[in-house]
Amino acid sequence: MSFLTLEQFLEYFPPINLTREQFIDRFRVTYRNTPSLRQIFDENAILDGKSVIKSLEDARYQNRDDVIDYFYDIVIVNRHKYLELFYKSYFGFKNPYQLKWNVDPLVEKVTISPELLYQLNTTSDTDVQEEILDEILETGISKVSVQKNDLARIMIRNLNYLDILHTTRILNTSKSKVSFWETLINVYNKLSLEDRFFAPSSIGLYLRKKKDDQINYNNFFYLFQQYQPKASILNPFSVYWLLENYFGGDKLFTPVLSWSSYLTAFFHSNYRYYVGVDVISRVCDRAESLTDYYYDLKPSNQNKEVEIYCQPSESLLHSPDFMAKYRHFFDTTLWCPPYFNMEIYEGEDQSTSLYPDYETWLNEYFRATVQLVHHVSRPGAKIGIIMNNYYLLDGSFYPLIRDFHLVASEYFTLVDIIELVNRTSPLRVNKKNRTEKLFIYRK
Repeated sequence: MSFLTLEQFLEYFPPINLTREQFIDRFRVTYRNTPSLRQIFDENAILDGKSVIKSLEDARYQNRDDVIDYFYDIVIVNRHKYLELFYKSYFGFKNPYQLKWNVDPLVEKVTISPELLYQLNTTSDTDVQEEILDEILETGISKVSVQKNDLARIMIRNLNYLDILHTTRILNTSKSKVSFWETLINVYNKLSLEDRFFAPSSIGLYLRKKKDDQINYNNFFYLFQQYQPKASILNPFSVYWLLENYFGGDKLFTPVLSWSSYLTAFFHSNYRYYVGVDVISRVCDRAESLTDYYYDLKPSNQNKEVEIYCQPSESLLHSPDFMAKYRHFFDTTLWCPPYFNMEIYEGEDQSTSLYPDYETWLNEYFRATVQLVHHVSRPGAKIGIIMNNYYLLDGSFYPLIRDFHLVASEYFTLVDIIELVNRTSPLRVNKKNRTEKLFIYRK
């Protein structure tokens, strides 16, 4: 199994032996000219306006010895101690069957007006559809927390750590072009710290002592999660709970793997048959390995059947074998489509590589996959599509809720909408519509 072990993680960070004085000269911050700590705290440079610190009254200068001690301890002296603690909190997981899968994450149950749903499903006027959708969302919909039993996500992060933390480019959350993983490597191996980690507010967090007067390493790693770009992870427990409470049947189809979140949920659910699709070969390989892991964990899982197709989902529409094998087959489809260019995944077969224009992508990728889902869904099957609008850092706006629904509504009938509380398109969505929505349709 290809899980990241603690030993493998620590191998990325070999020991570095430096005295405190050597460290002050070697440790640098990525401001202009990448000054060392000695240059940053040089009194003459500050008075001459040549340091990033502009005043001797700056709290960072006033606490310079504490700041140096903090970084020297966390990066050099006790590097493996703190990296091990970080691993255990961010990558370390236990047997998934020991997690609490019986938690109820329902925050609020709301019944959408049947009249509004009827109007929405019977009008062909796209402007009217958009108005009714806005009214439904503003009136209120059911809310489900996707942070309950959040430990299930750690296994997914561990399994796909480089893809999630490094190779996937994120275009809507951070101006930083340095990935989460690269930032970690830089600070520990190259002694180079991203400048925002040295901001007054960041230093203030580091120097807050914990209750036991121990060094506050948590806030250092917390800022990695806040500042550095990383791909989103769909909580497998949330998927499981939604499958058990809003869907039904025993045959599940997902046009993307979502790092194997659906597969994990499947093994804890009452579903018996799962087909998942993705275009990243190593992600597909990990899904196969994860399947074997679950088979080994629990012998009764051998009764569950899994098939992974490593190809673009829209291409299956032109596969006679797939179309014949799965015609009217699935009870449930659950799908969090890629949000066009919000997250750019590796691979030349990615939908944004094949269809770089938004309108073309909407038709050739999204519509074609919806057509595929329609073909493989049995009459009465439910189809869940997670969606939200988003902005890029350059101000570009993509109204996915409107565009996804207009396509999906040509093939299916909308029956419910659920707000996935805590799951946002981070930072770059408008204030009225921060959280993602699960639209549930019926064939």
